[in-house]
Amino acid sequence: MFMPLPISSEAFEMLSITEIEPWYQELLNQPLSQEVLSSWIKQWSDLSALVDETVIRFEIATTCNTADEEVEQRKHTFMEEVYAPIQKLDQRIKQQLLASGLEPAGFAIPLRNLRAEAELYREENLPLLNEDKALSDEYMQVGGSQMVWWKGKEVALASLYPVLHDPKRDEREQVWHAITERQLKDREKLDAIWSKKMQLRQQIARNAGYDDYRAYRWRQLLRFDYTPADCRKLHEAVKQVIVPTASQMWEKRRRQLGVETLRPWDMWVNPRISEAPRSITDVDGLLRQCADAFRLIDPQLGDYFEIMIREQLLDLEERPNKAPGGYELPLEVKHRPFIFGRVNSITDIMGLIFHEAGHAFHVFETIPLPYLHQRKEGAVPFEFAEVASTSMEFIGGMYLQQAGLCTEQEAAQLRIQHLESLLMSDLPVLIKGDAFQHWIYDHPEEAKDAENCRQKWAELTRFYQPDIDWSGLETELSNGWQGILHFYCDPFYFIEYAFASLGAFQVWNNYLRNPEAALRQYRSALALGATETLPELYEAVGAKFAFDAETLQLVSHMVIQTVEQLEAQA
Repeated sequence: MFMPLPISSEAFEMLSITEIEPWYQELLNQPLSQEVLSSWIKQWSDLSALVDETVIRFEIATTCNTADEEVEQRKHTFMEEVYAPIQKLDQRIKQQLLASGLEPAGFAIPLRNLRAEAELYREENLPLLNEDKALSDEYMQVGGSQMVWWKGKEVALASLYPVLHDPKRDEREQVWHAITERQLKDREKLDAIWSKKMQLRQQIARNAGYDDYRAYRWRQLLRFDYTPADCRKLHEAVKQVIVPTASQMWEKRRRQLGVETLRPWDMWVNPRISEAPRSITDVDGLLRQCADAFRLIDPQLGDYFEIMIREQLLDLEERPNKAPGGYELPLEVKHRPFIFGRVNSITDIMGLIFHEAGHAFHVFETIPLPYLHQRKEGAVPFEFAEVASTSMEFIGGMYLQQAGLCTEQEAAQLRIQHLESLLMSDLPVLIKGDAFQHWIYDHPEEAKDAENCRQKWAELTRFYQPDIDWSGLETELSNGWQGILHFYCDPFYFIEYAFASLGAFQVWNNYLRNPEAALRQYRSALALGATETLPELYEAVGAKFAFDAETLQLVSHMVIQTVEQLEAQA
């Protein structure tokens, strides 16, 4: 019925917009009826998947090697000459579907999302959105190029973070200063990027008919089930429940370390160990053991991870010119996930490999959904997508020793540190980051000046993390926000991790009571993709979408109880 499409995104990338446009015109020229609806949407879905995967492959290539100028140029050409005009054609197709009043099975939520996207669309914003993306690439290039001299050789900045776990305080302090001093050298570059982004974002919002960028971004992120006021409720609940509990835990750490005050380089160390966490030199071997861990949880999860290893869908080696951060991105034509990051020590197993594997399992579970709009990244609520990943941290951590990844003592220590960091660092930092972004877009003119952002970041740090002594380090303290890529590249994508931590704890609690039933719920909920609302997805996975003090108290109690059990074991 429709013209055949290229079988791969690699072939699609070679085409000009003139060669691509007939596929869109064919869809636009087709009168919509119930009889043709399914095949029409399938063609649009497959065409969109080709576009999506091409963009994702460029994203992967430019983060795997930030110094590859040839790939960067190809990406720029595609975005300017192909992707931008495709957005105009895609908007017309959305409007055609919405005007038809037709709704295929399982498409109620995707239609809701398409309506929101169509309402946001403004042709004059296309070059501005591309410019914003180019500035994000520039930010990543700055991070990827950061090198420092350490113990006689030049190394990537990110490779030094494991040293912050070293029991030797002098070593931690030296590496902390090496990292922050190198970051401060790029402060002016990042200030300039920030100022441009703030101006761009306000203009994008105004063009779309919004008074402020937060309202625009809320709709762009498809946040239908909670409001900025709900985020502030969570801010207050964390202040009431988590910050006092974290203070008690920080005081315990101070006594264990035997120091007068806790300094920034004391934040990541496990005070119960006398040697630095074991370095990882054989990443391939580690990944095979991770597959064993997933197989112990569920044989199908182990098979999924084996596919990723076999098809080389993981980039976890350390090397220069590699962008900071870690991610999983879906390749929608190949129906495969791709995981990116750095594995330096055993401390990266849960927070990086298990976490991103949870995202990858989400991709695998949604493969049977027929249309891209039911499963694509961004359509699935991030608040639930992060439940998929964070749950694997808690559940996978239970199998570290059994899979041969760690000794019994190492496993206990890793789990203690992982759980403690949730209350001591993760939730306070996530809420601090969300509060920071709300302040930014409540005061956009003031926030254009990075110096004002520095002052606000320092203020919020002292509010949510009052137990760390920053005396004499005020410059480093105030500059900490520039190292968080979400503020630059994914605005307001931060609170999701906090919501997801609460959801994942509920999944883990279910797993402790009935592993088989919890895994069935987990996989079934992931398979729903974007076909249900956010609260319905939480319900499907056996959790409640909540942001209240009661849920935080449950999490706090569970962490403290489990840590006490693991301390006895360790």
